[in-house]
Amino acid sequence: MKNRTFTKFCGITRLKDAINAQQAGCNAVGFVFVKSSKRYIEPTECNKIINKISPLLLTVGLFANNSKEEIEFILSQSTIHVLQFHGSESSEFCEQFKRPYWKAIPMADAIDPIQYAQKYPNAIGYVIDNYGQKQQGGSGVKFNWKELPKGLDNKWILAGGLTVDNIREARQNTSLSSFDVSSGIEISPGIKSKQKMNQFIKNLND
Repeated sequence: MKNRTFTKFCGITRLKDAINAQQAGCNAVGFVFVKSSKRYIEPTECNKIINKISPLLLTVGLFANNSKEEIEFILSQSTIHVLQFHGSESSEFCEQFKRPYWKAIPMADAIDPIQYAQKYPNAIGYVIDNYGQKQQGGSGVKFNWKELPKGLDNKWILAGGLTVDNIREARQNTSLSSFDVSSGIEISPGIKSKQKMNQFIKNLND
């Protein structure tokens, strides 16, 4: 990923938004399978959307302390490329589904992100987000980017409070080139703004 960026638009609930995300030029779209979330989507609805978008667009399923049985059922109903675990799941739990996975790192708990990531050596990505283990998913609130270790590689993905207005700053003030945004491109929870999606990609790559 040298000299380029990676962007995931998360919390997709509508086909219209998925198509607009694809046209905006994002690399991945995320679907939330946490029932308490305002962005929750039923697995069958998710699959209807996936069947209408490019197979080259990465699809990510977000879970937070879901049961094994629930995840297996969701995977049987929808074609998800990558699993994203946003709870207190162990590495053994994450790996049992035999799919590539990302592990979110709870920066609100003031943990050392490097030490936390070492507990998940087989994860293909680490999502640095401003949430705590008692939360079901991200907070949508920016954390202090100065807390990030220097020299993180391309497995690290910045999330938490990213917006059209601060994405340039995020890229300039961190060593990261991968970004995950949800509420910062929305009109309301689960309803994306085409204009914000386009502007986010533009501002990121200016």
